[in-house]
Amino acid sequence: MKSILFAGGGTLGPVTPLLAVADRLREMNPEFEFVWAGTEEGPERSLVESKGITFYSIPVAKLPRYLSRRTLTLPFDLIRAYREADALIAAYVPRVVITAGGFTAVPIVRQAYIRGVPCISHQLDATPGLSNRLVARQSRYVTTSFAYTSSPFNARVVTYQAPTPVRYTADDLPSREAACEYFGLDASRPVLFIVGGGTGAIALNEAMWEIEPALPQDLQIIHLTGKGKLQEYDTERNGFILTEFLTDGMLPALAAADLIVSRAGIGAISEFASLSKPAVLVPMPDSPQLRNAEELRACTMVIRQDEPDWKHRLCDTISVLISDPSIRQRLGSSLHDTFPTDRGDVLANLAMSVMV
Repeated sequence: MKSILFAGGGTLGPVTPLLAVADRLREMNPEFEFVWAGTEEGPERSLVESKGITFYSIPVAKLPRYLSRRTLTLPFDLIRAYREADALIAAYVPRVVITAGGFTAVPIVRQAYIRGVPCISHQLDATPGLSNRLVARQSRYVTTSFAYTSSPFNARVVTYQAPTPVRYTADDLPSREAACEYFGLDASRPVLFIVGGGTGAIALNEAMWEIEPALPQDLQIIHLTGKGKLQEYDTERNGFILTEFLTDGMLPALAAADLIVSRAGIGAISEFASLSKPAVLVPMPDSPQLRNAEELRACTMVIRQDEPDWKHRLCDTISVLISDPSIRQRLGSSLHDTFPTDRGDVLANLAMSVMV
């Protein structure tokens, strides 16, 4: 059996691009067997398994930001993570390992390297993550979503800019009318889609619930709160969809949306870029999302939570964009032209070229 091992999870950021690569590889060779190493508590398992991919959870071993019980158990977590990663690789003998970040990938890539399995790492965020820095030297290829004048890792690691793999292109979109019908919305009225990432964003959720009464009254809203973050919210607005998670409904939600409010993870941004969707980005504070948003400020609207009265600015920005289709059109087209995406062709072809 020709096995390919994907590694990534904890959030959907590294997951959706890798799923696009898996789809492309499956088209290239239906005989491939896919295996996924993810996290036990992250949101990725159901999405991965819905694609018919065998899923294994690997212990996440990383130094916590604050002193806690996990600080004391870190050495044992590391030993367990590397032991389980090595057992998984020995069981499936993958011909290549592909990752797009996340600490699950560190023991997988390092043990694969020891066993002579070629690895490909893709750096999604503009600022290289620690997990990718830890495996860059063990990777046959390191690709990046952003362009750099010099390697963002170190002089010994050569990187290549590659389009960010996405699940959807404009050809996949249902009509806006069909998408609105899917949610029971009125296609003659504007639709706002709010998404805080695969794990949700409490601050963004609460901000939207606070400003919702002040938004244009004809605006319809699809609000994806994130797993475990759904709360009852009383509103008199006609056309308010509140849900924790979307699987089959994600594509209709994107198709229906006239405007998207989102965190600034590259997995989400790449899909907005592929579909030419205008976006208001609210990056997670003290995270790589801040630089992602700054790099794309010319083709998105960026609102930071450390700015004074950011919720009021968010409300005003949504209201202005909803009332002006020409600005939305310009932003969507500019994001599409600025941030390159593909269906996973580049990474799939790299994987094919290095298979042992």
